[in-house]
Amino acid sequence: MKYKLIVLGILSPLLLITVAASSQASTFYSDMRGVRSSSPNTAPIISIIKKVDSLWLREDYYAYSKKLAKISYYKDTVFKYNHGEYKSYHANEFLESSGYYKEDKRHGFFESYFPNGMMRDSSQYTNGILTGICKSWYSDGSLEKILQMDSTGDGSGVAIGFFPNGNVSYKGRLAKGMRKIGPWNYYHENGNKASILYYHPLDQSVLALTPELKYDTMEKTSYDSLTNYYKAICYDQNGNETSACEIKNTKPEFTRGEKGWVNYLANSLEGFGNVISNHTTTIVYIADFIVDTEGKLSHILLSNKIDRSLDNLILKIFTNSSGWTSAMHNNRKIPFMHRQAVILAPPTD
Repeated sequence: MKYKLIVLGILSPLLLITVAASSQASTFYSDMRGVRSSSPNTAPIISIIKKVDSLWLREDYYAYSKKLAKISYYKDTVFKYNHGEYKSYHANEFLESSGYYKEDKRHGFFESYFPNGMMRDSSQYTNGILTGICKSWYSDGSLEKILQMDSTGDGSGVAIGFFPNGNVSYKGRLAKGMRKIGPWNYYHENGNKASILYYHPLDQSVLALTPELKYDTMEKTSYDSLTNYYKAICYDQNGNETSACEIKNTKPEFTRGEKGWVNYLANSLEGFGNVISNHTTTIVYIADFIVDTEGKLSHILLSNKIDRSLDNLILKIFTNSSGWTSAMHNNRKIPFMHRQAVILAPPTD
């Protein structure tokens, strides 16, 4: 029996369904991004929707184990406007994230965890703005970043990021509205300076505007997207200033492209049909891993355990992977956390 391999990239909620306004519960099947599936036998998620007072409650369950994957509340019937409690779970039943949304903005305490149970993020929000002391960690427990923010939630503060080896990765100041100001310093992994980006001081007319927050995938923080640097100075690995300075930011890539990565995963499963065929329902694996500054995979974690043979097989596929280019950020290579879903769906015939 040959399983169908489904590979998804970075996972994020993408809901393209609409439900009728009814107080009765509605059940459907969906993929890992929340899109309704037309193949119930191969869908990895079972979703149950019901009206609770003025909100829509959505409960997602892993089809393989029937365990809870996510519980969330929405104000709309296309499930894009969060409002209320939010919780998600890894496939191994460990808590993934927990918090509260107010008018589609994080509000109050939010926490998230890696599949191994180590804390990933601990932050306080005021209407979507980071507030007070906010921290993030790597999966081994080492500190990834710390933001010391204004206690009233106006979005001003200081941010410092770290490499897994403990060296400072970046540091800079934030004005009201999560707006970068002044010099932001970025460093190579060896501790030497990599670049300085200069941001204009902001007058009260700008600070009074509502910020347009956009998530920075490199620094893993939402900043005002309308604030841009006006000058940059670059330094080589030895900390010497370079004559040219081109700021180019890119995520890690598999050298043979996305298609090549899918082919690698599929080819790695060839010959192991006896291991996979013991399971007759869709199997979901989600792998968290870092592509380090040398293009190697590290800190590899699987979100669930199916059986030892299959778990070891999937883990080995990621461990043996090579041919990645590292992420580039502000004139230096940085480690980048990637999340990859691998879904093994049984044949439909």
